[in-house]
Amino acid sequence: MASAREQDLRLHPATDDDLPFARELTRVNMRDYYARHGLVWQADAFDAQWPERESYRVHKVGRLIGFLGFTIEGGYLYLRDVQLIEAYRSEGVGGWLMRCIARIARDRGCTHIRLKVFKSNPATQFYRRLGYAHVHEDAELYCMERAVERV
Repeated sequence: MASAREQDLRLHPATDDDLPFARELTRVNMRDYYARHGLVWQADAFDAQWPERESYRVHKVGRLIGFLGFTIEGGYLYLRDVQLIEAYRSEGVGGWLMRCIARIARDRGCTHIRLKVFKSNPATQFYRRLGYAHVHEDAELYCMERAVERV
């Protein structure tokens, strides 16, 4: 397993021009979960939420490898999407992204970070290792959160 060097990784604010990439990456990454749970991917719903989110492109050595999106509401940073091209998973990029999210939450005065993840997604274990705890669940999803550490 290769490890991403932090100096090779960058976040850049996403624009409307990045919407097609983000939409397709999310569709591809989530299709098995949607199929498993009898859900239907709705590109129009993804597009409608895009302007409401603060989104960033993820680059490794100048190559676009993913994106993340979040909203901030009532002291919470809600992590809405973390999507990476499959070839770049398990390289440490996710850990780096979660540290970036924690820094953004702290800088914006948030008290907690909250996210939802399919119960069958192996990322649930990753989030637990990072200190996220279940706060509630429904049939398909866990809602997880952790407090923002103050410096």
